[in-house]
Amino acid sequence: MSRWMQIRVRVEPVYKKSFAKDFPKLYRVVTGLDNSLIDRNPTFLDLVPLVVRLSHEKTLEPGLSSAIGHYGPKIVQLHRQITEAIGGWKLGEAEKLLYELEDNFAAFEKELG
Repeated sequence: MSRWMQIRVRVEPVYKKSFAKDFPKLYRVVTGLDNSLIDRNPTFLDLVPLVVRLSHEKTLEPGLSSAIGHYGPKIVQLHRQITEAIGGWKLGEAEKLLYELEDNFAAFEKELG
């Protein structure tokens, strides 16, 4: 490693409109937990800690509780795999896993009703 520089790989959000408009139900849920996300476009990787936080909540709406039960464990697993792939410079593998993470968040959004 260089003494004063680092090589970094970053995952950035790319939404058609915005996070709030493309995922309105999920946006409502996560901004209720963290209002710093209002008017921001977080990546799905940024949202995983909030999914974990929700999974520990005892009193959730039935639709949200069901979605967390169905998709939460897979989302957390994918987050770990993506982080490991990026850290190991396996960027092709990371990209495939990012697609899978996106699919899981899209299904999560749909299940929210």
